[in-house]
Amino acid sequence: MKKYIFITLGTISLILGLLGLFTPGLPTTPFILLTGALYAKSSPQLYKRLEQNKLTGRYLKRMEIGLSWKARLFSIALMWCMVCITAFLVFDAGSKMRYIMLGLGAIGTVAQLIALRKRKPKMKL
Repeated sequence: MKKYIFITLGTISLILGLLGLFTPGLPTTPFILLTGALYAKSSPQLYKRLEQNKLTGRYLKRMEIGLSWKARLFSIALMWCMVCITAFLVFDAGSKMRYIMLGLGAIGTVAQLIALRKRKPKMKL
């Protein structure tokens, strides 16, 4: 039963991630990574297909090897552009949502710095 729940949640996450490719403000990478984690726990075949897919595989590989400082800074700058547009153009001054958006931007920055850091290649023995 747990396997099917994970597969269902992974598929929903995959759909949201793919929608994020075309919808501004909807993130792609976190949903693809969540899909990978759910598929890895429930179905090795689905995870392998996700990993070998031309579109979704690059998100999983990026997480595995990390990004350069230049790429991370560019990613964070784009994220902050979207956060600021949303916080200052969409929400009224003094709105709690403005502060929530800025807080989420700070959390996203920390998450990107941690999750997308370059990793050293693992040595095989």
